[in-house]
Amino acid sequence: MHEPVELLAVDDSATSLEAIRAVVEPLDAELTTLSSGEEALRHLLHEPDIAAILLDIGLPGMDGFETAAAIRRRQKTRYVPIIFVTGQDTPERSLEAYSAGAVDYIVKPFDAAVLRSKLAVFIDLHRLRKHTAALTHRALHDALTGLPNRELFHDRLEQALARARRRTVPIAVLFVDLDGFKQVNDTHGHKAGDDVLVEAGARLRALVRTADTVSRYGGDEFTVLAEDVGDVRAAQHLGERIAEELSRPYPGGLELGASVGVAFTANPAATTPDGLIRRADHAMYRSKRPGARRAEVSRVRPGLLSSSR
Repeated sequence: MHEPVELLAVDDSATSLEAIRAVVEPLDAELTTLSSGEEALRHLLHEPDIAAILLDIGLPGMDGFETAAAIRRRQKTRYVPIIFVTGQDTPERSLEAYSAGAVDYIVKPFDAAVLRSKLAVFIDLHRLRKHTAALTHRALHDALTGLPNRELFHDRLEQALARARRRTVPIAVLFVDLDGFKQVNDTHGHKAGDDVLVEAGARLRALVRTADTVSRYGGDEFTVLAEDVGDVRAAQHLGERIAEELSRPYPGGLELGASVGVAFTANPAATTPDGLIRRADHAMYRSKRPGARRAEVSRVRPGLLSSSR
């Protein structure tokens, strides 16, 4: 069973729209019909995931060329295929249509079988793109929590360090471990453990900024990437808030703790992604010692920064 695919037809002629509807009816797609460019742009604000747009040139208000140009300017609709379906059969109009970003130019009255075969190709391509995007998402995200996985976290950390080096801004990596998680699994079952992991991931996302990255690094371990974090005190404060938030009771009255290691660098050029993660991981284990803070900061002497790689 295929997911629904939407086609959009924009024409001020009810007769033309009915002819297009007859073409689309045998296809595995849903057709939305509108009568003006303004209506089309408003629709695409809310429904940008369109397999193809059938666009007349002689529309009231914004004509088809102006509408196509506006569609191309928007990030979310920039690559939606536009097919001009028009009665204006001149070489100049055809050239103008392709210059406006059209992938095809069909003159009315059109051959229904030809138009249907072309639309079928765009429908298949649209489904293939969505399938590929879904596979890529699954490869880079944790299936349980929906958070970025270890591979995506490493990639984002590499990019963040590159940005931080250009701007010379501080960066922090936090390594988080749920204390007592094995006991939850052993005593209450894996379903309860899964619920805890989903809840912990949601709490972490709510604590950090939108631009920060929260990852399920593996098992009951999470990592957080905070860019332009301020100073080491701000990074430690974030770690303490995380430890406190993840130590609150979970649904079902389950009690867990959290240990957090913080690796901070004000000199991104002197470290690597693996170096920051190792420092955060080591600090997290130190936070588990009796009497230690629940959020331990990795300390590196200035002369030893290169050894943290």
